[in-house]
Amino acid sequence: MAEKKENKRRFHIHINLGFIVFFVIIIYITVYTINYLGKDKLAIYEVTASNISDTVSGTGMILREESLITMEEDGYVNYYVKDGSRVQEGGIVYTIDTTGKLQSYLNKLLEEKSSVSSEEKSQIYEDLQTFNESFSDNDFSEVYEAKSDIDHDLMSYTDTVIADNKDKLEEKYGEGCYVEVEAEDTGLVSFSSDGLEEVDEESFTKEIFDSSPKMNDLRSDEKMEAGSSVYRIVTGQDWELIIPVNEDNYNRILSYQEEGYSTLQLTFNKDNFETSASFSCREKDDGYYIILYFNNYVQRYLDQRYLSVELLLSETDGLKIPSSSLINKEVYKIPSEYLTQGSNSSEKNQVNVLTTNKKGEEVLTQVTVTRYRTEGDYVLVTSSELKKGDKISDLEKSKTYTLKDTSILQGVYVVNRGYAVFEPVTILQRNEDYCIISTDDSDVELYDRVILNSDTIEENQVIY
Repeated sequence: MAEKKENKRRFHIHINLGFIVFFVIIIYITVYTINYLGKDKLAIYEVTASNISDTVSGTGMILREESLITMEEDGYVNYYVKDGSRVQEGGIVYTIDTTGKLQSYLNKLLEEKSSVSSEEKSQIYEDLQTFNESFSDNDFSEVYEAKSDIDHDLMSYTDTVIADNKDKLEEKYGEGCYVEVEAEDTGLVSFSSDGLEEVDEESFTKEIFDSSPKMNDLRSDEKMEAGSSVYRIVTGQDWELIIPVNEDNYNRILSYQEEGYSTLQLTFNKDNFETSASFSCREKDDGYYIILYFNNYVQRYLDQRYLSVELLLSETDGLKIPSSSLINKEVYKIPSEYLTQGSNSSEKNQVNVLTTNKKGEEVLTQVTVTRYRTEGDYVLVTSSELKKGDKISDLEKSKTYTLKDTSILQGVYVVNRGYAVFEPVTILQRNEDYCIISTDDSDVELYDRVILNSDTIEENQVIY
């Protein structure tokens, strides 16, 4: 008997209350965590002042009044002017060393040039600064363009060695040791070419944009043959930029033109230079094109054929909110004369609802409404106590109105007071991510806090 009692005591289970409480807490935390992870996360956005620009981007081809000049005889070419400088008709552009005797002497003079002048340093610094301001990781080719610009500048200074040492050369080799070639026209001199100098507004094709030929330097240390291109001259200040666009952007700009606009604001991506230009819309068999017309800045892009630009069609200022915060709300549309004052208020935010009780008697009840917008003689209101078919009464005129007409208001949930309040907005401009709303015709103000993902909550829901 003693052994049996001992066994019963051995198998007796002692329940630990602390363990049970701990186990319940673990289960609660686990369930809460699972529910939390499964819920859509609530995000809040603070309203800011901003703008949205309606733009069209593209890369255009430059057409100028330009021509290539070729050599009339064989020889070594040394330029008398700097790349990009302006020459007058009859001015000396380059010299031809027909014998080659001057070449070794010129090389010796260049070797004696042991330092870089302040003018050369200034120009190179300007090239590097332009590159730094316009460089984008998406267009690494700008690195090669910057290198080419610097090479051009350095060569421009060495090309003027003859001009700087003319007396020494004539003393050493006598007059007539080289042939001086004069400019046939007044214009800007460039020592680069891509072979598209003859293309005009009538002859350009889509293939030119697809191939995008590069500018090649015409200068050479080798002996050049007669007929070789030696320089390019731009004789006018007027130039055009032809931009291929898709049909949608073409129609947008065409509509812009039909609205009476004759100029476009634009930004050159190469150096972020902003200006305006007159324009035309051109439809050809191979595509759609926008043509910009300029009468200035030809020297600025003298050695460029293709330029990327951003065309500004409109820019809208206002308050910025995320597009995901927008929500639609159905409201009633009632004649404004049916709004009345409450017993303890001077504000017209009440309507008299007429109902019939069980005895068949008409009962009048005042219901508080939220008033949103006025549309002519009507006002847009809402209340949880109203439904379609309700009759509201104008006691002064002894007439009734049945709730039937509704409108859809677009707005956001503002949570400044810790719970979601619907506030209507007027959208001025919108893109995929953000909206610009009116500061005058919206009930949302600067620095208001709105729900970013409006589909995750309901109106009047407590947030914090």
